[in-house]
Amino acid sequence: MVSVMISGINALCIEVPIPKMSNDSMREALIRALKDADESVRKAAAKSLEKLEGKQNLPALIEAFRRGDKRTRMQVVYALAKISLPQALETLMEALKNDEEDIRAASCRVLGQRCDPGTIDALIACLNDSSITVKTTALDALGNFRDPRLVPILVDILKTDNKYLLQSAIEALGRIGSKDPEEHLARLLLHPDADVRRAAAAALGEIEV
Repeated sequence: MVSVMISGINALCIEVPIPKMSNDSMREALIRALKDADESVRKAAAKSLEKLEGKQNLPALIEAFRRGDKRTRMQVVYALAKISLPQALETLMEALKNDEEDIRAASCRVLGQRCDPGTIDALIACLNDSSITVKTTALDALGNFRDPRLVPILVDILKTDNKYLLQSAIEALGRIGSKDPEEHLARLLLHPDADVRRAAAAALGEIEV
């Protein structure tokens, strides 16, 4: 509903209903926009069309995740990356607790792409996962948030002896760009592993001056 003022001696405020466009009509409009003369319009229409299709398929995707095999569940997790509805996020959070390591890692990756602030605690919890793959993926995801409040947690990971966790924590700190961990990163320039030293040097270059 929208209010429309009609000026005059006896001004009126009339509620005019605005009809909602059906999904089919919206799809048809976006399909027509795929032929627009401007490339940027065509790209925007294609992106919106993809999201619309995803939203319409959400119930089927959730059902497929709950009943499908590992491969199907993996496909669903990545399909949910572009769907903003709450049910999609709930399914991704559910995937963080799946028995399959690959599905938990995939969910961490997708949540890192979405960067929803409400998922930070769940990703932090994944740092206690039994799988190194899940832990490194969670670290990578947390770096995408660029939240300085994560720095103490990531600095604590720098104490690990595991090269892959160490590199992931360093890279996440680099993306956050806070000055707080610079001394910790500088010490890692003396680490015996060249990959760790390289990651520390790169992260120091990302720190705000």
